[in-house]
Amino acid sequence: MTTDDALRCGDLTDPVRLAHLAESGLGPRVDDRMEWFAARVRRWLEVPVALVSLVRPDEQVFPGAAGLGEPWASSRRTPLTHSFCQHVVATRRPLVIEDARADPLVAENLAVRDLGVVAYAGMPLTDESGHVLGSLCAIDLVPRSWRPAELEALADLAAACSIELRLRLARVGAERERARRDDLEESLRDAVDRSQTLLEVSRSVADSTSMEDVRAGLAGLTRGGLEPDHLDVLVVGDDGILQRLPGPDDPDGADRWDPSGEEPTPPALAVAERRAVYCATRREFDDVFGARSRGRLRDLDLHAVVAAPFLGPRGASGALVLGWRRPREFSPADLLLVSTVTAYTARAIDHVSWIQHRVTVAREMQQALLTQVPDVPGLQIAARYEPADAEEYVGGDWFDVSPLRAPGQETAVVISVGDIVGHELDAAIDMGQVRSMLRQAAWDRAAGPPSLIVHAFETANAGAGLDAAGTMVVAHLRRRAGGRWTMTWVNAGHPLPILVTPGETRLLEGHGRLFGLPAGVVDERGDQEVDVPPGAVLVLYSDGLVEQRGADIDERTEDLRAFLAQRGTTEPGVLADAVMGEFGRRSGDDVVVLVVRFD
Repeated sequence: MTTDDALRCGDLTDPVRLAHLAESGLGPRVDDRMEWFAARVRRWLEVPVALVSLVRPDEQVFPGAAGLGEPWASSRRTPLTHSFCQHVVATRRPLVIEDARADPLVAENLAVRDLGVVAYAGMPLTDESGHVLGSLCAIDLVPRSWRPAELEALADLAAACSIELRLRLARVGAERERARRDDLEESLRDAVDRSQTLLEVSRSVADSTSMEDVRAGLAGLTRGGLEPDHLDVLVVGDDGILQRLPGPDDPDGADRWDPSGEEPTPPALAVAERRAVYCATRREFDDVFGARSRGRLRDLDLHAVVAAPFLGPRGASGALVLGWRRPREFSPADLLLVSTVTAYTARAIDHVSWIQHRVTVAREMQQALLTQVPDVPGLQIAARYEPADAEEYVGGDWFDVSPLRAPGQETAVVISVGDIVGHELDAAIDMGQVRSMLRQAAWDRAAGPPSLIVHAFETANAGAGLDAAGTMVVAHLRRRAGGRWTMTWVNAGHPLPILVTPGETRLLEGHGRLFGLPAGVVDERGDQEVDVPPGAVLVLYSDGLVEQRGADIDERTEDLRAFLAQRGTTEPGVLADAVMGEFGRRSGDDVVVLVVRFD
């Protein structure tokens, strides 16, 4: 069998592949760089186990592993009878399995029985010539439907890991060549520098969550290899026009390469023709571009320029422009480095766009779920909300204010503040359902005490299979004859409300069990009632306001009570902002503050 035949078949015994495995120096020992990739896969994809697996003819070894159980974590190897990764090498393609127990390819593999592997996603790790040395894989112990974004992230990390493997092999080759030909030392060192630069930049842009991160990651190009004197990053806006991202040397973001108009510019031409555009001297530049671009080149004191597009699945998303203050010939290695960096950057831009879309949707959903505080005669009401997940702007805390009128009863308002167990999107979804169910229960039992509202909600919560759990305070505010208010409330495991009246600031006692506990818990919750004097201020809040790592919750609650004693007569909106600013900024949890002032 020839080398080409072996490569096409993904032959585990291909001598070139085995030689490259040996030259990498990686085996059944911990390697810090490979450990980094495994840990990043485990964190990004939220899987219990992640591996950098290199496949030999009779075994697989794990120079990088995260979450692997014993005895495998110590031995760092398994026979091929326990290997899914051998199929990635054999096919030279990714392998994605949702439930190995039902997959005929691997159902009999001993990794299912001995290692508990159920769901598997593995991406090829390749050398420069295309030989698959092993796999970067994510493993779950339960069936799992892998999302496209997860597989894309895994593929990006596998590409970066492959670069690391290629870099190791390049170093081996460089050392071998240096021993034979001292005159190549400088060029080999330059190649390593380029690889290091590529690894640094690709890793930086792969971690990007914003366009600013992308711009900052590409700044690594100014060190090693290319070392340009000028760097611009332009992205295609919603209007289809290239927009320049401001950098540290130009914070106002002035567009130094105007992409509009009939006269082409380097980035506009690169995007339009989907190819790198480069000029080694001003004379070459002047032969291609018009007077405005020539003037801009001289304003920037540049002689040589290269512009390369960010090409992704949906076309060109922008362009990278590098410039030098001296003439420069562009070698194939220069253009390859630029091309590779822009390919990584295109993926990062797509990922950032996806994140920004998700954040926008999450924020719109959160705002739709949260109540718009209504106008209630006789009451001034203000509410504030701050999620723990600042990026997605969603969480499981809520507040609700709902005026209602019961038959034969005076006008009443039902208010609630609560906290769903958990954070982020799942908690926000549960919160929306809980709040709606509570409001329905409040209308159905408008004449009854708040404990009946909570009881009706819990019945629906269990019966509908929502099984949400958490804490809440539900209160009836009723205006009696003569304009005086009374408050009746029930507390399901929630922090105590605070009532600020002239001369007194007190915690409203009456603490019951959480909602959503398993069936059989019989601790009944009691309703509490208090007459509210005119001018009093009621403050309800979630536990994120008074819980802080390393601090006593009772002391924090007392601090909040003292804070309100000094400012309790403040206008509710101002008071809510002050409370959130003083206490909420120190919280790592979702925070809700609801302030009600009784005229």
